[in-house]
Amino acid sequence: MIGGIVAFSSCRNTWRRESGRSRTIPIGFTLLEVVVVLTMVGIIAAMAVPRINFERYRADAGVRTVRTVLQGAQRNAIMRQTNIVVGFDMAARQLHIIEDANNNCALDGGERHTSRPLDEGVKFAVPASGYGAQPSAAVTGANLCAILGFPAVSFLRDGAASSDLDVYVTSSRGAQPDFRLVRLTMATGRADTYRFNGSSWIRMN
Repeated sequence: MIGGIVAFSSCRNTWRRESGRSRTIPIGFTLLEVVVVLTMVGIIAAMAVPRINFERYRADAGVRTVRTVLQGAQRNAIMRQTNIVVGFDMAARQLHIIEDANNNCALDGGERHTSRPLDEGVKFAVPASGYGAQPSAAVTGANLCAILGFPAVSFLRDGAASSDLDVYVTSSRGAQPDFRLVRLTMATGRADTYRFNGSSWIRMN
């Protein structure tokens, strides 16, 4: 009899333990369900956020690069008291910066020459609607010189430029809202940037 009681007690304890373990199963599934729900909420929230337009960010970076090169050339012309020429290789998407010691808008022996590529995914291009008059090329100006076979502008020792200048860049896809413009003022050498919103040009800086 005692053995039967012990066996029953043992079975009952075993059932309790198993029952206790079985009660933990719904808790595990509940946590899993919470994770699934949170994941779905995150996905829905991400879909609700407007997609970032990386092409326009690239175009913005490209126009800043061009302006930075022009501003740097102007500063160097003033500091070093020698002309600095910036040439635009549109095919290779590069800007050439030359310290023009004899002021002839040519790369001569001994003159310092560096280059700066446009940002990845950015190119020189002609927009369908230019700023003011319709441009004939991505780089235009009334008195541009040519260096290494590329259109170029010189910055003089007083900071002025040898010509007015318009430089158009856009993303690799070339959509009209991706077009950006750097406009250089001849008298002051000031470089201003603009973006095209699909119908008009808006100043950026």
